Amino acid sequence: MSKITLSEFQEMLADIDVPDSEIAGYLTADPQRSKPFLPAFGPDPEKVAIASDMEQLQVEAMAVSGMLNSFGRLRRRRRFKKRVGKEDLPIVYAEGDSWFQFPFMIEDVIDHLDSSHLVWCSSAAGDTLKNMVFDDPEYPKQLRKLKQDGHSVSAFLFSGAGNDVVGQDADGVAALSRIVRDYNPNRSIQWHIETDALVDTMAFIEKAYRKVLDDVDEEFPGIKVVLHGYDRAPTRGVPNGDPNPPVWAKPWTSDPLTKRGFPDNDIASDVVAAILDRVNELTKGICNAYPHAVYADLRNTVPAGEWADELHPTDNGFAEAAAKLKTFL
Repeated sequence: MSKITLSEFQEMLADIDVPDSEIAGYLTADPQRSKPFLPAFGPDPEKVAIASDMEQLQVEAMAVSGMLNSFGRLRRRRRFKKRVGKEDLPIVYAEGDSWFQFPFMIEDVIDHLDSSHLVWCSSAAGDTLKNMVFDDPEYPKQLRKLKQDGHSVSAFLFSGAGNDVVGQDADGVAALSRIVRDYNPNRSIQWHIETDALVDTMAFIEKAYRKVLDDVDEEFPGIKVVLHGYDRAPTRGVPNGDPNPPVWAKPWTSDPLTKRGFPDNDIASDVVAAILDRVNELTKGICNAYPHAVYADLRNTVPAGEWADELHPTDNGFAEAAAKLKTFL
């Protein structure tokens, strides 16, 4: 692969006919800036020539601002506008985190739904329930816009809560370090997560999900809302670190659980699974209370060898998750 100029790279980003996989070949990870559910990437200096200090500043700004995340969303919207009205496919609105918008390097859930649905997506890697539902909710505005443009939305896909239970808070503190007790070999897995922090976190998730469902029920009656609770992602680096981590990833679940004294990946993974089970059961219960809500159980969906890191499936793993979600649309 010969080097291209930064200008040529930017032209590729703007051209929706250039596949995301081709753009990925010109990217490199920035592990120091990567966060759970928010991988940081930038142009690879081995493949994209940086000709001046000004261009170097532009490259650094891409990583700091998450600009590639924004480009990924913009490209999807342009593709939607190009296809809508020409392809007789159901229209879906999607809001969520990196399971719905993993920029370029992995084909996420929405990428795999692209062939069977027209998806208007406002998802963003790293987005949180707090931001999506309370601080800056986009879903009412986006659903309103789709309706005003004459588009009949068959379903609203929502993906959230991952950051709240296995990610980080705004100060960079791992959720697991708050939620989980220090390891005690004489206690059950469930005992390790019976904490006030988990109770508070689950109450917040419930409040957020109910607000989304109430808002849709009030203004957009008849639109199906599909919520999921994540598959059980395994830890890979307890206690000595992941021997083969992807370049963008850090030990997001392994590190806090190692610091809590957990001895190996099997026990640590059981703790993560127990927490995610709580999220799933909560989500299921909430959906049962709303006629227009559907709970999609993605547990035991991603094959064991199809996890790209401690939070995200591989292309093939996301394909399995998307296939399961498709049955609810």
